This record gives sequence, C-alpha cells and structure tokens, in this order.
Amino acid sequence: MKANIVVKSNYIFDSISERPYAGFVAAKGNKIIAVGPSDEANRYIDSDTVIYEFEDKLVMAGFHDSHTHLLMAGMFKIYVNLGSARSEEETAKMVKDFYDKNPYDGWVFGFNWYHVFWDIKELPNKKTLDKYFPDKPVFLLDAEAHGAWVNSKALEIAGITKDTPDPFGGEIARDENGEPTGFLYESAIAIVAKYAFEFNEEQERAFLKKFMEEAAALGITSVVDVQPYFGRNLGSLEVYSGLEKDEQLTVRITAATDLLGDLDEAVKNSVKYKSEKLRAHMLKQFVDGVITTHTALLLEDYEDAPGNRGIQLSELDRIKEGILEGHKRGLWIKIHAIGDRAIRFTIDSYEEAMKKYGKKNVRHAIEHVELINEKDRTRFKELGLIPSVQPEHLGLMPTWEGEEYRITLGEERAGTTWPFKTLLEQAGVLAIGSDCPVVDNNPFFEISRAITRLHDDGLPEGGWNPTEKLTLYEILRSYTYGSAYGIGREDELGTLEAGKFADIVVIDRNLFDTDPLEIREANVEMTIMDGKVIFKR
Repeated sequence: MKANIVVKSNYIFDSISERPYAGFVAAKGNKIIAVGPSDEANRYIDSDTVIYEFEDKLVMAGFHDSHTHLLMAGMFKIYVNLGSARSEEETAKMVKDFYDKNPYDGWVFGFNWYHVFWDIKELPNKKTLDKYFPDKPVFLLDAEAHGAWVNSKALEIAGITKDTPDPFGGEIARDENGEPTGFLYESAIAIVAKYAFEFNEEQERAFLKKFMEEAAALGITSVVDVQPYFGRNLGSLEVYSGLEKDEQLTVRITAATDLLGDLDEAVKNSVKYKSEKLRAHMLKQFVDGVITTHTALLLEDYEDAPGNRGIQLSELDRIKEGILEGHKRGLWIKIHAIGDRAIRFTIDSYEEAMKKYGKKNVRHAIEHVELINEKDRTRFKELGLIPSVQPEHLGLMPTWEGEEYRITLGEERAGTTWPFKTLLEQAGVLAIGSDCPVVDNNPFFEISRAITRLHDDGLPEGGWNPTEKLTLYEILRSYTYGSAYGIGREDELGTLEAGKFADIVVIDRNLFDTDPLEIREANVEMTIMDGKVIFKR
C-alpha cells in the first residue's frame, strides 16, 4: 500500500519508545499505515506521495488536551488577555483600549485578570469599569475562572440589587451600604453569566473556529471539552456536529456535560454523537473550589485561617447522587477536586458506585488533584481512576515569593502539592490538560513546567517539590497516549502506530536535546489532523 503523505525525520517520537529515532510516518487517507526506520520508507512511496523532510525536527502524535473549556477558550483567543495588568485602573483601561481598536456588538469580555497579581491586592469595583463603559455590559473573568468583575450595566441586566440574596456556594460582593460592588464570586457568577454567555450559532461557530485555528498552530488535535460552568453547559453539541458535517472540524472533541443535568439526555447524546471526531460520553462537575480562596476542601485547617477547612461551594449529596447515577448509566465522569478532602470524597463516591453497580466499562477521572493525602494515592490504580492534571497551574503565580500556597497551606503542605510523578507511578497513567482559559493552552508551557517545576522567576532553586518532576518522555507520553487513554480511545489515538488516526505534529526542534526552560520557546512547524495538513508555518 502506498501512502498519500510520508513524514521523515531524524527524530520520530512515537509515544512508545523512550527516545526518538530516525524514521518516517506514512499515512493514507486519515490513518497511519506505517511507522519505522528511515530505510523502510521507500516501500510506501510512489509518484503521488507527498514527502515532507524535517531532518532534526521532532515528529510526534498530536497533543491531546484533556481539560479545556472549549467555548471560553475560543473567547480567550478573541478577547483581551488581562494577565499583564498590575492594577484595577490598568485592567479597565486595557479593556477599553482593546475595545476601541476592535469594536464589537453585545457584551464586552476580558479574561485572566487577577487582583492577586496587582500591586494593591484588593478586589475591584464596578465604578472603575463604569467610567469606560457606562452603557455596555462588561464581564471580565479572573485568572482562576472562579470570580468575575462586572459593571453596573451588567448588574442591571441580571437584576442584581442590594436586595438580591447570595446563592448557595457564591457571594455578591457588597460595600458598606450593602450595594453590589461588581465582583461576583463562585456560583454568583451564574446570575450574570446566564445573560453574558447566551450565544447564537454564529457566535459559537466564530469562537470555535478561532480556537481551532490557534489549536492547529499549537499542534493540538484532540480536546476534552469540560462544559459545565455555573449551572449550564457552555457549547452546543449540535454546533460541533454541524462543523463536522461541513468538514470544518479540525480538532477531535469529547464533550463532558453537566453531571447534575439531564442524564437521560446525556445517555442519548453518548449514542448520538459517536463519530471519529465528536464524542459525548462524559460528565463533569465541581466538588470544591481553589486553594487560594479557601474554597478547596481540606482534611486539616488552612494555615492562615485556623478552624477553616474549606468553604463548601457544592451540594455534596447531589454530587454523590450524580456520580452514582452517572456510573450506573455507564457514563464516564470527571470531577474537579483540588483539596485532599474533596479528593477523598470523590474517590469514596466512585468506589461506592462501583461496589453498588459493578465497575462497568468506564474510566472516571479526578481533575487537578493538587493536594492528596498519602492514603488515597494508591486508590487510583485499585479503582482504575485517571488523574488529569494541568502542570502550568503550578506557575500561575508569577514569582515564588508571591506563591499563595505557601501562605494558605504552609510550607510543609505546599511542598507536597501537584504530585505528578507520584500520581503517574500510582495510577500507571496521567492525562494532561491546560484548563484554558485559566491558563493558555500552549503545550510547550505545560511541558516545560512539568519538567522544571519552576516559577517564571526561576525559583525555587531546583524546582518546587523536585521529586515530582516528570521526564520529557513521561510528559509527552501523558500528553498524547495518557489523554487518549482517559477517554477510552488509546486504540485509535495517542501514539504513532499503524492503524491509528493520522494526527501528527512536527516541532521546530528536537525537544529531547533542548534545555527544559527553552522548551517554552518551541513552535509547531506542521500539524496534520485526520490525514490532512491543517497548519504549516
């Protein structure tokens, strides 16, 4: 059999062997038909074969992001990124400057601001936004995606007044007179997001196309779309399917919809959407929040808040019922659990579901797994659970001196967080994701961070909890095979092998010969998805 495309390189990394080798990958249609040493390539070549020679550039399977908020990630790529702002005023002005240069109808959006990054670490006020946007509603999501800053027009549209009660698991920030200040915390975001995130098909397609364009340039060929966001699923499966029918879907999507939603509908969708590019057999929900705001659930008190073991955001009884029912129906579940108490609760719930209904053909996951008790680490393997982690979160704070975990958890517990190596050893597999738009979905950021465990200031020396560093082989295999395993498609995706889909990425250097810090500067030369070149630098 002759190939349509043959990719040659001195460095083929197949996600199986621990080191790359000189060889080729041959594809016909949308499948790989052969992978092997250089001297065997000619048997798959004829006059119609397109040959790409990449010499010392790394060829590997496409990246598989196991945790993306797909629609919001597309918005993140379109609207203003506020991560560099160092004050409330600067943040608001950045939004205004961007809008003036790129005017658009509807709500004004921005992402990635964080008062913790500011010189004065105080929550912002609607009045600052009102100066620039007196008549247009503004919705700015913070870097953790657990807080939103809005203006008076947004509050008016959502009907939030002095008399609006705080919802369960959330808070409307108020001034000394009880008036809403414009900051919404956790589930309170939903009151405004209900209106801000009401999109038509044209808008959703625009967000998705921007995401796919950027993903292709980053070598991302598959994602898990974690859709639930404060009471609703963000993203329409019909729109995704429409793009696939129009042959415009250039990323494989596995949708994880709301665990607390309509499970009858979820079961129907798991059958209805089962194509080569679109699947919908997963569910997702939050058990806790984040450590920096004391909303992660802990087994012991926060270091800086004696008596506080986490502010509960979720109705745990409902989550447990959802896990039991979802498992019973054969749906695969992903649970956001960051604190050690949240992780134990989630593992206990999974175990109860398996005891009650059998193990079934499912692979449930725990998302983030930042602080886990030693007693719970071995339970991943026993129950067949997938640890799904996002290494770039480790460097969310720009400096080691400003690392909030050292304050909220204390040095000893902070030194045990993000146990990537241990999880890989105990579970036998890791799935890797970005959590975009919480952080950028550039895979080279995740890879470098997992290997070095350094903040952007190069500290702490030797890395944060250095025994948990991953090797380059481990992170690349996890970012390809591990994530594919996490959705049950390891027989089709995740390695360069004959019979698998031709999702291939070429990187502008051999990462195995690159300084780990310089990996952040790497770029993708070419991305092939489903046997077609979708990006070429």
